[in-house]
Amino acid sequence: MDNFVESKWFVRIVAFLLAFLLYMTVNFGDFEAVQQAGDSALDTTEVLTNVPLKTYYDTENLYVSGIPEQVRVELSGPKSIIESTKRLRDFELTLDLTDYEIGEHRVAIKHKNFSEKLDVSILPASVDVMIEEKVTRTRTVTPEFNDSALAEGYQVDNVTVAPREVKVTGSQSDIDKIAFVRTALTGEDEISEETTATAAVQVLDGNLNKLDVKVEPATVQVSISVKNPSKKVPLKAVSKGTPAEDVKISSLEPDVDEITIYGKESALEELKEFSLPVDVSGVTKDTTLTVPVNLGEQFNFSSPQEVKVKVTVEESS
Repeated sequence: MDNFVESKWFVRIVAFLLAFLLYMTVNFGDFEAVQQAGDSALDTTEVLTNVPLKTYYDTENLYVSGIPEQVRVELSGPKSIIESTKRLRDFELTLDLTDYEIGEHRVAIKHKNFSEKLDVSILPASVDVMIEEKVTRTRTVTPEFNDSALAEGYQVDNVTVAPREVKVTGSQSDIDKIAFVRTALTGEDEISEETTATAAVQVLDGNLNKLDVKVEPATVQVSISVKNPSKKVPLKAVSKGTPAEDVKISSLEPDVDEITIYGKESALEELKEFSLPVDVSGVTKDTTLTVPVNLGEQFNFSSPQEVKVKVTVEESS
């Protein structure tokens, strides 16, 4: 043992250990700074949107307005924990109103089941709510319809809604504000036949503002029957254009005396006779022309859709 202690290898080993300890002592601060920088590089901030909010109160007897269905949550901390939180979604946001009396209150939103390593901010952190007695009333639904959704020439014959009545539940103050309970059928296709579709019920005040109430059922069936009015009127053929030189049109005789025109009643009421233009340009002798019925923009259909017209000519002397 004495020989080993006195040997040059022992001296070398001891010198190496002392040098290593000295190096570590001098550079420990740098190692710690690097470690902290690495840890902070893993921290991040993310905002979770559309997070549901659970509320607790006497739902049988009270009605609460001002509660948002969803809120946002801002999370700050290690990225790995935030990703795990987003994936598991085992946290909960609550609004506990069980100990609050009737009236207006500002209540903080609480959270639980978040990691202690995360900084959690709820947006908004608190909400203003109004607690009132619950009231339920029955109201009649009025169906509404915009004629611009109809196909050209068609008009509404009848509009019905089922069920005709709905139950509206809310605070007494909102129930007293109800001016309209209505539903409207909307769609991109032009309506040219009887149509039934589901439509949402809207409850509005006198200024057409939506009221914070619950409607049962929230949707109804709206049925619309349409009609395409028609009218049978005399048909008169009139010439247009210029026949051949030295040729005079003696008569135009369509193969039908009357034509049925389809369109809106307002336009049909003013229609007493339908003029059918017959192009006689270049006609040199008696002939029969097939003439399409051009309705223009006022009407949408005719029967027949084309007419044969006998053209009789006489030569100028």
